[in-house]
Parts: sequence; structure tokens; C-alpha cells
Amino acid sequence: MSTPDNLPRAGGGTISPAGCRRQVPSPREAWALVAPKFRRRRNEGGFTFLEVLVALAIFAFSGLVLASAYLNVLSAQHASLQRDANAADCRLVREALCAEPAREKITVWNNLELPGERTARWRATVTATTVADLYDVALEIELPAGEGRKETTLTENHRLLRPTWSQGGEADTLRADARSRLAKRTFQ
Repeated sequence: MSTPDNLPRAGGGTISPAGCRRQVPSPREAWALVAPKFRRRRNEGGFTFLEVLVALAIFAFSGLVLASAYLNVLSAQHASLQRDANAADCRLVREALCAEPAREKITVWNNLELPGERTARWRATVTATTVADLYDVALEIELPAGEGRKETTLTENHRLLRPTWSQGGEADTLRADARSRLAKRTFQ
């Protein structure tokens, strides 16, 4: 009985006459059969792993910059609200300073009732200038804590014209000096 060189097989393929073994392709031949499925074609859309990593790094950096900018805005707003609240209290203290006719009363610590059942302490250091009834005033204010605010101590410098603060002949002497200086001037 003669046998053909290659016999057909039920699942497809052939059986070699040397035996019933199937021929195994070499690794290079196997890769040539499989590689087209894994190769990236130029016309296919998609990103490489490196491109994705670079995009994520740029996105994370921009998110970090935006988050820090947002935190700066929040802290500036908080500081602004704090200044506004202190400004209203300082205005009340300045009004009390200007309303006081006696110079001796402002040089000691005074208490001022603020809204919200709070009390501010203040005092002023008064220095006479070379102009009659004009004074340099250093106002020290201690504002109490309250409504999300912490206790604050502020110092403000002002120049006030207060005739009632003049003591003895101090204003008269300064006015006489000013008159003598004006008399010495020559106008053309």
C-alpha cells in the first residue's frame, strides 16, 4: 500500500509522512505571523505611554498652580475682612480721641464700648509741634478678640489741630514766634 506524502488532517493542516508530528515554526516565523496584530499602524489613532505621562504631568502642574492661586485669593480675602472689621473699630476710637477736650485724659488708658459688647482700650502720646495748637499724636489701640478675630494692638500716627489741648501760654508763645518770623520775611 502506498502512502501519499501529506495526509489531510481533520482539524486542518497536514500530517507529515515522517510521523504524526506537527511541524513547529521557528520563533522568527511565529513572530512574523503574530506581529501584524500588535504593530501600531501609522494611520491608527492613539497615544504612546510617554505621551500620556507628559500630558498627566502638565495637567498636574497646572492644577497645582491653580490651587495655590486659589489659596492666595482666600487668604487675601480673609486679611481684607479682618482689616475692614478693625477699621470700623479704629474709626470709633479715633472719634473718641477727637471728641476729648482735655489733653490729660487722653494720655492715660481709656475704655471704649464697641458693638458686640466688646471694649477697646486706647491712649495717646501727644507731642507739640512748632505750630500753635497743632500736635503729633501717637494713638495706641488694643482691640479685643471676637467673631473670628484675634486680639490686636495697633499704633496710628496723626496730626491734630486742637486748641483746647494747649497748656498755659504755650500757644501764645508759638503764635508770637510765628508772627516774628513772618515780620522778618521780605515779600517781592
